[in-house]
Amino acid sequence: MFAIESFNVSKIYKNSNKKALDDMSLQIGEGKISTLLGRNGAGKTTFIRICSTQMLPTSGKILIFGDDVLKYPEKIRQRISIVPQEGRPLRALTPWDHIYNWLKIHGEKKDIAANKTADMLNRLDLYSAKDVPALNLSGGMKQKILVGMAMATESPLLFLDEPTIGLDPVSRRQVWSIIKDWKNKGVTIVLTTHYMDEAEILSDSIFIIDEGKVISNGNMNDLRGTLNYQIRIDIHISKTLNVFDLRDLVGSFGKIINMSSDSIRLFTFEHNLREISEIMVRSNLSFSVAPITLDDIFVNLVGDKNMA
Repeated sequence: MFAIESFNVSKIYKNSNKKALDDMSLQIGEGKISTLLGRNGAGKTTFIRICSTQMLPTSGKILIFGDDVLKYPEKIRQRISIVPQEGRPLRALTPWDHIYNWLKIHGEKKDIAANKTADMLNRLDLYSAKDVPALNLSGGMKQKILVGMAMATESPLLFLDEPTIGLDPVSRRQVWSIIKDWKNKGVTIVLTTHYMDEAEILSDSIFIIDEGKVISNGNMNDLRGTLNYQIRIDIHISKTLNVFDLRDLVGSFGKIINMSSDSIRLFTFEHNLREISEIMVRSNLSFSVAPITLDDIFVNLVGDKNMA
């Protein structure tokens, strides 16, 4: 059984002619980490809101563990937990209050709720601040409270919409560790993120979404097959050479993507590297070479606009 199946799901908001979701169909396997990638406005959060029974689709159907979200919303809510992108802790409540009371609402007994709360606060390095009102905590600590609330329930299906936004590198890795542990316990996790390294490290499968549609999906090996090149070269344009001249110099070696007004990215093959390097040296241009990453795959599929 799939954890999530969507069939031709569309969503059109009131006073808008544009589809936030456009006949989106996908399948997410149980016990896996699946990541939704896309620019802002691509439809990721809208899809999660419909899956988590917060919003109705305009058309189409979504099944959660085989149950229709429109027919059985209460049943589905008992099996999911979510870190919403727009979520905020209550200012007067402490980290302990948030997680402990949330577990109680989910039906845990007092002693079990207390043990789970203490464990989660320790894992997120929040225990020393467990009695501090949220209004006196940093933005990153507030975000970790939301992550802790969702994860402590150990629901079979966990939606994490930008869970590590605003977190420092150490805190991000703490969250990654918990995500991996929950997966090992059989929890299905649906993640959205703008951090490509996060998606690449955590994901069993990745769905790249653009303008409300899934335009590519698979594991990293599958996605690498969408970009038939081995390396990328970032070239910085000099004052004496414009982008059109540079395209003439290296355009025959592969695919060029405009990255900014003063740089381009060339996707190419290793056997071209020596010749391209010689051209760069003769033209007095600075450049860097790196293997293909998920960021490159994403840019190739959805265009060269930066994700905001």
